[in-house]
Amino acid sequence: MRKLIESKSLLENNGSFTVLTKTTVLQHKGRVALFTFTALFSPLCGNEAQAETTLVSAKNVTIMGALDIGGSAFFLPNTNFGAGSYEPQKNGSYIKNKNSSYGELYGKPMLSGRWDTSWGFNVFGMISAVGSTTLGDGDAESISQTSGTPRAVTLEDANLGVEIPLHLLKGGQKLIIEGGRQRFQIDDGFMIGKGAYSSGSRGAWWYAPRFAFSGPGVVKFEADSVRADVFMLENNSDNDQDKGYDRPKTKFEGFDVTWFRNKPGGHGAYLYEDRAAYVTLTYLHVRDSDSSSHYNYNYRGSRDGMNVASLSWGGTPIPIKSFGISKNFTFYGDFVAEENSHARNGYQSTEAYGMYFEPGYVFSMLPWKPYVFYRYTRFGGAKNSHGSVKRNYDPLFLYDGRRYTYGGYWPGEIVGMYLSPLSDVEIHQFNITAVPPVHILRKDDELTIGAHFYDLGLLYPGGMGLPQNTKRHISDEIDFSAEYKYDETLSGAVAGGVAFSGPTAKAFARSGILEGFKTPTIGQHAGIIEAYFYKHF
Repeated sequence: MRKLIESKSLLENNGSFTVLTKTTVLQHKGRVALFTFTALFSPLCGNEAQAETTLVSAKNVTIMGALDIGGSAFFLPNTNFGAGSYEPQKNGSYIKNKNSSYGELYGKPMLSGRWDTSWGFNVFGMISAVGSTTLGDGDAESISQTSGTPRAVTLEDANLGVEIPLHLLKGGQKLIIEGGRQRFQIDDGFMIGKGAYSSGSRGAWWYAPRFAFSGPGVVKFEADSVRADVFMLENNSDNDQDKGYDRPKTKFEGFDVTWFRNKPGGHGAYLYEDRAAYVTLTYLHVRDSDSSSHYNYNYRGSRDGMNVASLSWGGTPIPIKSFGISKNFTFYGDFVAEENSHARNGYQSTEAYGMYFEPGYVFSMLPWKPYVFYRYTRFGGAKNSHGSVKRNYDPLFLYDGRRYTYGGYWPGEIVGMYLSPLSDVEIHQFNITAVPPVHILRKDDELTIGAHFYDLGLLYPGGMGLPQNTKRHISDEIDFSAEYKYDETLSGAVAGGVAFSGPTAKAFARSGILEGFKTPTIGQHAGIIEAYFYKHF
């Protein structure tokens, strides 16, 4: 979602939205309080099948259509602790917004098809587009990426695949070969999950409805307790359209292997949320990446030739029945190592890592069934921002929010969203959510309330170009959310929060003040009020 500083290299958005078409399963999740027409913010949520509208059904051929729309609105009093957000103008000047407000809209029409052939295999395909815009002041980063009412319509999915049933070891397996533009995600998306971003003239920076990678494609093997992928993909980067803020154009290949245990009646081979427990090993190699001078000494600027390995796990992995541990205790995590002995852009080599560990517990015996988790996240960094070895972690294709609505890897709705980097930083995060037994508009609707706390600190201030004697603490933040699911196709949320600045947040805020503007007093507090909706047709 954002793009923050590194010489002004900033992060970016991950609102989110997922289509898992088998071709009838549709899931929607977003960062912060986006909405899902499956179980909103349930720690053990499953995904119910959501059929699309059938347009053609003849013999063994089915063609289906669907439409998703979403919108969001934001107000940020005392933006960036008083430093404000700057709107670029066409004449090269800037307008400062001390209290930023903006909105976003997007729509995604989808057309999918399936042919169940008489030869024992099935052919499927999908095509979709995304239209999006940002209204008002634009996002509230130091220099707004989406001011000036940007709007764009872009191709999203465009793929064709074959599904081949297999019968190995007395079981039922599938081999799936899918080529073209497609959504691809490993586990919760900590390393690979998002192939396109929505900054610049694309609009909808926060909602971020674009996900697809370009081909060639993916070969998938699905079995009762094992899933494996071999992939050759590239992200959809466009620095012209994204005003220089996009990720490096990156072509990569690799594989992943997952062992999992299904939830009762689940299909964990193709649906991540149906896994009761899992362990995944992933490797990828970047065979080509944009290494222009635009990325000199940028933590994303040394991908060409990079090797990346990851070990991830999650679910309810401990088979101890006492205290409900086997049912209620969750433990998620991921460790990613990045290595490149032929680095460029000012570096001789790359040695970086990122990780998170997240224990949680569902108090299923209590009213409202509160779910509590603590997450420690560490994105590696370097002591010197211009050293010969790049140690700043590159988040690669991180997608935020697969398992949770609030509580993703962007640390907070204020500082983590608009000011803090996703490199050279550690995050302590505490979340509690509950589902009160109330129904507002219908007997099957659902309200989820939550509180979310974040404590952010830099690992090495010098790694972000700050004076070495700058204290490490960035900020503390507390956010409150209320998410409402009317039914499986309509949901929404509201949220509010306040952040308390530390020495590093103040330094980041000051660094975003443009030349020619008076330096304001950088305060102790910044706030946010948010609202969102989502509808599937």
